[in-house]
Amino acid sequence: MKSQAILQQIYSKLLQYRVRLSFVIFVFLLIEDFFIKKIQPHNICDLHDLWGSIGLLLVIIGVGLRSWAAGIICKCDTLAAIGPYCLTRHPLYIGSFLMAIGFCSIIGDIINIWIVFGIAFIIYFPTIRKEELFLAQKFGEEWDKYIQHTAILFPKRLPLNIRSNWSWRQWLHNKEYNAFVASLAALIVFGMYHINCK
Repeated sequence: MKSQAILQQIYSKLLQYRVRLSFVIFVFLLIEDFFIKKIQPHNICDLHDLWGSIGLLLVIIGVGLRSWAAGIICKCDTLAAIGPYCLTRHPLYIGSFLMAIGFCSIIGDIINIWIVFGIAFIIYFPTIRKEELFLAQKFGEEWDKYIQHTAILFPKRLPLNIRSNWSWRQWLHNKEYNAFVASLAALIVFGMYHINCK
């Protein structure tokens, strides 16, 4: 019983520090791929490199989706139900997932993709469940109406009106520049890698 409580505490901490943990795992995978496995990433500057182009597109879509959502959401204040939140209840997580899969495609190590799916299953799905329980308690009937027409991850339908009151101030307040700058820096490094190899 005591060991089960300890494991539950450890798991709660993992969920609490999920972003930092995901970042550390991803950096470790990059180091392993480049310095141990000596993997050469796909060329994001060459449209003929299919995996490089797919990866670049996924990263751009992921960053765009996260930025769109971060410029709208006022965490814990109001229920976000406009913009990307008309399409999915968790656009920030989907954006992060698309970015991670995109970078895995650019790197070209299939094992990394399975690790990303594992992290999503072990850490992010329970977080989504916990957040949805919190939102249901906080917003009650408003939440019930919202989930009737909005899917948990991928859109049930494409609403005709997805306008939003996007705000730079909100984007900055939510510190979305961290994901934007980190992704841009990584893409520049990948692009420069192939320019320097020529």
